[in-house]
Amino acid sequence: MSPTFKEGDKIFYKKYLINKSNLKVGQIVIFRHPIQGRIQIKRIKQIKENCIEVIGDNSNYSTDSRSFGFVQNEKIIGIVTSKKLNF
Repeated sequence: MSPTFKEGDKIFYKKYLINKSNLKVGQIVIFRHPIQGRIQIKRIKQIKENCIEVIGDNSNYSTDSRSFGFVQNEKIIGIVTSKKLNF
């Protein structure tokens, strides 16, 4: 599958609030990389009690939970709602 977002895309998101926001498999989230601290955007593959497993849409080239493990909920910044279309 090809990536949903490309560098330079403008995305809109709602802030993630622990114990208030609903996470669902398939949603796209913004989070801080658990090891490197940089901001990442990935799709939720699995949800556990206090963490999520994420996977990139272009899984052959994506660095995701397969390489850095589960992401703790406190690392989640927001849930993507849409992106600005470029015409």
